Amino acid sequence: MRPEGGVRQRGLVDRRIVFLDEELAASYVFPFVDRRWRVPFVVLALSAGAPLVLDGPLRVDQFRFRTALGSNDLRRIESIPLEDLEQLVHYDPWWVFRRVSGIGRASIEAVFATNIATPFRYGGRTHKVRDLIFSAELDRLEEIEARVGLFRSVTFHPGDVELLSLRPAPRAQSNLRTVRTAKAL
Repeated sequence: MRPEGGVRQRGLVDRRIVFLDEELAASYVFPFVDRRWRVPFVVLALSAGAPLVLDGPLRVDQFRFRTALGSNDLRRIESIPLEDLEQLVHYDPWWVFRRVSGIGRASIEAVFATNIATPFRYGGRTHKVRDLIFSAELDRLEEIEARVGLFRSVTFHPGDVELLSLRPAPRAQSNLRTVRTAKAL
């Protein structure tokens, strides 16, 4: 069942964010999710500059998001302790963080490790996340749409799967064969 007013991760592209003091263009919006399926913050990949963290709530207003915070409340992604990122996941099928500059390598690697856009094993089968569906306020994850094989789709809800188990295994421990390696852009 589709959540009413849900927001799809794949739809969080080229969005306007309306702050108290100004409106900014975000190329990508990435909600980070904890093991309870809650969103403690979102990362905004703005049209210019390094990605920034927004801690406050967002609400949908047509094709824009509104927040009660000012743009000066945005902070750098390096302000999040690396050990906190170890307890989170996000879904970036475009691997946007491969192209960012102005961020320390340790932070970029920690963000890569949270991306659940890689295949994962569940119930003895290999799955691939197709999309995430969030509440309209982007404060919680409501569904994970995954693909098994070419034609079968599966939907996970809170309690169905442990989110942190969807994180990619470190390269040395991975039992999934890497078909392609990342290329520099």
